[in-house]
Amino acid sequence: MKKFRFAIVLCAFLFLAMLGCSDQSQSPVTPAEQSSLDKIIITEYTITSSPVLPFTENPYDYILMAGRTLYMKDYPVTDNVVASDARLTGQMEHLLSLKLDIVTGEGPCNGSFKLYPDPLVTDGGYWEGTYEGYRSKTDDPYVFVLPLRMVAHGNGGAIDKMQGFNDVTLTVYTNPEYYPLPIYWTAEGTGFIKEH
Repeated sequence: MKKFRFAIVLCAFLFLAMLGCSDQSQSPVTPAEQSSLDKIIITEYTITSSPVLPFTENPYDYILMAGRTLYMKDYPVTDNVVASDARLTGQMEHLLSLKLDIVTGEGPCNGSFKLYPDPLVTDGGYWEGTYEGYRSKTDDPYVFVLPLRMVAHGNGGAIDKMQGFNDVTLTVYTNPEYYPLPIYWTAEGTGFIKEH
């Protein structure tokens, strides 16, 4: 009886082994998927920016106060952006939103933007994206640090469907007259472009 069971198990094992054999090897990734994976290009860059002065809109038209919280919604700002990759150097028009504690000056920041590089570099393409971060105090009561995470998508031209990812740290300045509103900032960071 044991020999009979052994023979059945052996036959079943051989049958399954033969069923799994093939002249063509199977890959967990199809050739089309492998081809698309091979075409991803990552380009790293550094970036700096500063706002174009003077601000053109009255900030108080965009502010709501509630208790000790200042809300600013979609304040239009234009920044000069300089990057080690010319595809990201240009003017960035963005809508800035803040929620700040009027005593500490701290709070979340977010916004949306369009970055317009030199059209000769990008064939008229531009970047569109969002950013978010949290503004924190420094030792100077009128200087704050604001790390931002930025994500952008290329639209049109030579950057169409590319993606940009940035980690930028702003040094934000205010003064006694406009506290806690920003009057100026500088930014430095790094990022990468992902091309398919």
